[in-house]
Amino acid sequence: MTLTARTLFRSTLLAAWLLLTAASSVFSQPAPEPTGTRIQRAEWSLIRPTPMVTLHLRRVVGYVMLVPAGTLFMLYLFRPRPYVIAGAFAWAAGSLMLLVLSFDSSGGLSPPNTITTGRLGIGAWALSALVFGAALRFASVWFRQPSVIPRAMFWTFIGGVAWIIFGDALLPRPGGVLLPAFALMTMWHLRSAAAYLAIARQHQFVGAAMGAVGVFGVAMVNTFAAGVAIMTGGIGEASTNVAYLNFLFSALLVLGMHLIIFEDLIEELRAAASEIAESRDEMKAMAVTDPLTRCYNRRLLYEITEHELEQHRRYNLPLSILYIDIDHFKAINDTRGHQTGDEVLKTMGAILRELTRQADYVFRWGGDEFVVLLSASEADARFKAQQIRKAFLESAIVGNLPDGVDVSIGTVPVPPETTDFDPLIDQADREMYRRKRALAL
Repeated sequence: MTLTARTLFRSTLLAAWLLLTAASSVFSQPAPEPTGTRIQRAEWSLIRPTPMVTLHLRRVVGYVMLVPAGTLFMLYLFRPRPYVIAGAFAWAAGSLMLLVLSFDSSGGLSPPNTITTGRLGIGAWALSALVFGAALRFASVWFRQPSVIPRAMFWTFIGGVAWIIFGDALLPRPGGVLLPAFALMTMWHLRSAAAYLAIARQHQFVGAAMGAVGVFGVAMVNTFAAGVAIMTGGIGEASTNVAYLNFLFSALLVLGMHLIIFEDLIEELRAAASEIAESRDEMKAMAVTDPLTRCYNRRLLYEITEHELEQHRRYNLPLSILYIDIDHFKAINDTRGHQTGDEVLKTMGAILRELTRQADYVFRWGGDEFVVLLSASEADARFKAQQIRKAFLESAIVGNLPDGVDVSIGTVPVPPETTDFDPLIDQADREMYRRKRALAL
């Protein structure tokens, strides 16, 4: 954890302690205060019409918002990603914001249509708003990114907390505390919407698009409701009714944040499956490929025998076998060394791959012997054998080899009724030795 992250973690613990203290003060039912005391606190009261309905709704929604906080925390245990736990913190803070505004701290002695919320309640709401905005911002920017807290945001958050603590104690009106906290929360919400939109564009995630719409809607509805409250002189019926839309956008945001987690997991599983498939293909290729010449080994021949013979019979395709042997290869190893012998084998493998088609198969049969399964008639196969021999003798490496180095190639056609390549390979081997003897004469 970086120094900035550790500092913010400690600051979050301090803020949480302050929030819990404030909440306990707000939720308690103190004894009735003298009338003069309540009059002095009247400016810190939040005006509400029909308090019974409004209180019940905000309290219920506040408790409901603990559900996404809990589900995101449980998902974090299953998928420990920083953006998941940031989302859990965001909704826990959002729940506290509503619960603080749903309890009357006057013990039921407030004037009609009012809720008396003391300084600690206002401070708790403002601190919760900062945590809600900052955590939601981290939930969007920490998606597949390092969980680094920007220096500017860190000091903005610390400055906001300090302003709330001292302003709550010194300022004569709650607006000096509420408005800065609301402005920071809204700014972070808008930046979160932009971050979610970037995720949706990059990864094509539906959840990210829903999150972008949801958090942008929350910011816009809150801004409009705050404007109505300022124009009407308090949180009245009009601003409260507008705030109901906030619940709809919040639900969309909650669904989007959960959906992002599952889309992220699915994409990761697909990537892992693709890597496994690629690794499997590479391992299979290594298992059937000669590492020196990059030709197939004889193991692959037995794997493709049935398929190739079936294709040969079904479509009446010509098929031939070439058996290739490098003459005097032992002399090359004895006089030039095994490294030169390996270079000769590599050259032969490269020539065979170059002169054959993709439908053909080139096998290193063993030592200096190669087998080619050629999709060609016997006449075409004999012509191909001449091309292979000519290319080998004209290669650069042959000029430095002992005299007599050559290539002998046996050619055998594959009859349609063939069920096994082995007898034909033996026949091609004998044909190769016959040509080798003919060259020696």
